[in-house]
Amino acid sequence: MKVWKLKKIVLPPSVTDVLKENQQGRATPLNFSISGVKIGVHNWSHGLQEKSGKYLSPENAMNAYVLKFLDYNDSNRPQGEQDVIGLMITASHSDEFIAKIENIATLLPEPTFKQALDYAKASATIEQTKMIKTPAMASPAFAKEADITPQSARTLQSVLRNAAAIATTSVANNINDVINALKQKKAERERENQQKTERLLSATAQAYAFIDRGELAEVAMNLKRNLPDAGNIFTACVMFIGKDLSNLKGMIYEL
Repeated sequence: MKVWKLKKIVLPPSVTDVLKENQQGRATPLNFSISGVKIGVHNWSHGLQEKSGKYLSPENAMNAYVLKFLDYNDSNRPQGEQDVIGLMITASHSDEFIAKIENIATLLPEPTFKQALDYAKASATIEQTKMIKTPAMASPAFAKEADITPQSARTLQSVLRNAAAIATTSVANNINDVINALKQKKAERERENQQKTERLLSATAQAYAFIDRGELAEVAMNLKRNLPDAGNIFTACVMFIGKDLSNLKGMIYEL
């Protein structure tokens, strides 16, 4: 899918299967790690300043990404073939933009989305206007390759680790007072974990998604294909880049 298309974002069925296995007492690890880099843009990082606020259309957001993908002076620029996944929230009105950002931030609480949400709420009275240019993406630069696993997956991994640790400890200790204390602690954690898990499993969001693979210069040529309407003056986008982003792809579905 080398074009932008509106998609549904949810946790993949494999996550639900792993949670069921653990709830039935079968310790099953959740393998949802992703390595690579990510770069985000939004109105208040790369938008055009007007008297009434800052504005960023999908096209001008992609202008910034194209310039960055072709920035050979950045020593951390990923080399060779890469998976590239872009997730974009865009709207023509601030209220709609805020609602969409809040939805996706539950599943993907990326700093870019969280920053855009905070700024949008503070600028809710911004009037519509059109942009005519976009500043170059001098910052943020490409970071070194690192763990870019979505926070929602990290939360579920933590839930499973806590459950396994408590179960192991309660079996290893047979002193009554220790066991009772552990049981109480286990019950408290299970309630907290259940709430976190239910919130994440029930979460769903819509976002424009872009999926491609190749060298960044090649991918840059496709970034403007089938973009949302230029009248959308509120835009926040995170671009994930890595050798294998299969786990992230598993969160993206047809509507």
